[in-house]
Amino acid sequence: MDWEGLPKSNKALLMIIPPLILLALFASFYILPTIENINKLKNESNILKEDIDRANKIAAKYEELKILNEQLNKKMEYMYTLLPKETEVSDVLKKVSEIGLQKGLIMTLWRPKDKKVHPSNEIYEIPVEVGMKGKYHVFGTFFAEITKIERILVINKMELKKGDKDPTMLTANLVAATYSVLPEEEKKKQQGKKK
Repeated sequence: MDWEGLPKSNKALLMIIPPLILLALFASFYILPTIENINKLKNESNILKEDIDRANKIAAKYEELKILNEQLNKKMEYMYTLLPKETEVSDVLKKVSEIGLQKGLIMTLWRPKDKKVHPSNEIYEIPVEVGMKGKYHVFGTFFAEITKIERILVINKMELKKGDKDPTMLTANLVAATYSVLPEEEKKKQQGKKK
């Protein structure tokens, strides 16, 4: 090939085409893959930032939930202190009777009933039938006093009648109940019955 004999346009094309081919090869083998890698890394970086933000939100909630869990556990412990152990139940019910006697009520009936499993399957309900006689205001102080007992005590049923001879003398028949925690073995039996 005679360089000097080529027209100027061909010379220009021969001088421009090889560098353009080299530039195209360089771009296709080096620059384009690098740009794709950069875009891919940017996308991965954005995804990681979103994951980190989500994890930080979860971590913030974890601390809140941990504090809430501690508060609920303390409340649960307190609630269990209000439930007498099965061995303490008779003491709680005796205390009701003693308060009545101290206030001046006359006990006419004290009949413990069979304990039964509460529908929650977590506690026993232990009822007792009680009959009392006394003045109206004495009953008021009696009921006010039993509300101060640091145990759960419920009056399920109450019937008041005025006296025949003395209208200020009342006769009360009621069913009081207290509760105790179900032992684990009993809970398992109850769960087995449900299944």
